[in-house]
Amino acid sequence: MLLIKSAFFINKKGKNSINEDSIISIPDKLYLVCDGVGGNGNGLLASQLLCNSISSSIQNESMFNLSNILQKAEKELSNYKKKNPATKSMASTIAFTKIHESFITIAWIGDSSVYHIRNGKIIYKTINHSWVAEAIVRGELTELESYFHQNRNQLTRSVKGVEEPSEFDYLVCDAIQEDDIFLLCTDGIQESWIDTDLEALFSTQNTTEEIINQIDKQCEKFSDDNYSAILFQIGVVNTVNDEN
Repeated sequence: MLLIKSAFFINKKGKNSINEDSIISIPDKLYLVCDGVGGNGNGLLASQLLCNSISSSIQNESMFNLSNILQKAEKELSNYKKKNPATKSMASTIAFTKIHESFITIAWIGDSSVYHIRNGKIIYKTINHSWVAEAIVRGELTELESYFHQNRNQLTRSVKGVEEPSEFDYLVCDAIQEDDIFLLCTDGIQESWIDTDLEALFSTQNTTEEIINQIDKQCEKFSDDNYSAILFQIGVVNTVNDEN
C-alpha cells in the first residue's frame, strides 16, 4: 500500500497581478495543478473549473477512466463559456497524480509537469505539450535554447472544451520505492529551475519542506509568471493487488 510520508505545496501569483494557477491536494489520494490561460482573470476561472471537475470525478467514479473524466470537464468548461461569452478563449493545462493502492497514475495536458525523483535523480519527467518541448524531442532545439525561444509559451495542447476536445497523456507508475519524491508544477516553476539545478537541490539532505521552500525562494526572484507546485514523498510501500 502506498502512503504519503509528507506533502507540501506553493501557489503564488509571482510577478503577475492575477494568479491563474489552481491546485488541489487530497492527502494519500490526489494531487493536481492547473495553469489557466485566457487573460483578464478568465484563466483563473478555467483552472478552477478544471481542478474542481477533475477532482470531483476522480473521487466519485467507481471506475477510473481518463477519457470520461476529461469529457466531463470539457463539457463543464463549454457550458460555462456559453453562459459567459466573454470567457470563450479561456483554457487550462493540467497535471495530476492519482494515488492507488500499489501504483500512481500520472496524467497531463499542456506544460504543467510531473517529476519522479529518486535519490536526487529525476528518473521520469513528463514531456510538455508545447512548441519548444516537441522541438527538443525532434532534435531541433536544445533545452538551453528553449528557455529563450520566442515560442517558449506556445502550447500545442490544452483543455478548451468540447468544441476542441483534448486528450490526456498518461503513465502508470508501479516502480515506486520508499522515499521516492514526486513534484507537480506549473511552467512558472520551470522558468527558474532547470533539471540539473533540481537534481542538485534534491540531492541535499534537506527535508521536503525545506526543498519546497527553496523552490519558492528562487521562483520569487526569477519567475515572471504565476508559479505553483506540489511536492510529496512516498512513505510506506507494501505489495498488494489493486483493481481501482
